[in-house]
Amino acid sequence: MAKVRVGVAGYGTIGQRLADGVALQEDMELVGVADVAPTLPVQALVERGMPYRFFNALPGNEGLLEEAGVPITGSLEDLVADVDIMLDATNAGIGAQNKELYAKHGKKAIFQGGEKNSVADVFFHGYANYEQGVGAQFLKLTSCNTTGLIRVCLLYTSRPACRPGRMGR
Repeated sequence: MAKVRVGVAGYGTIGQRLADGVALQEDMELVGVADVAPTLPVQALVERGMPYRFFNALPGNEGLLEEAGVPITGSLEDLVADVDIMLDATNAGIGAQNKELYAKHGKKAIFQGGEKNSVADVFFHGYANYEQGVGAQFLKLTSCNTTGLIRVCLLYTSRPACRPGRMGR
């Protein structure tokens, strides 16, 4: 079975975690990461010997990246063209702009919590609406706060010991 080819847009705190997590999966291949500037996380990639291919997400700033020693593999569009799915961890509003590129190339994408819900076909949480997310082209993940609330609600409604009037017994 072929590995799922994954790209990560936005290499900040969340993007780093996504890239590192994908790179550890046996059934996935991290094709590369994209960002707009030689931020501290991008500079850390350079210091680590560039374990991931880097794609420039902001046309026209190649010089800035090259000055910082960041080897550029290609553009964000090059990355999108070469993957099965994009994980978008960019700043709020940027993912909505990137969605047009993902749609142009017929790619699936998962957006992180900072985007508006309208960016996706499904506002997704695996505990709450897994079936709705299966097969959707665009998903937006809930925030960590929402995740916590959903877990508590699930626990509260599915376990008799946790129902109203039973807490602490």
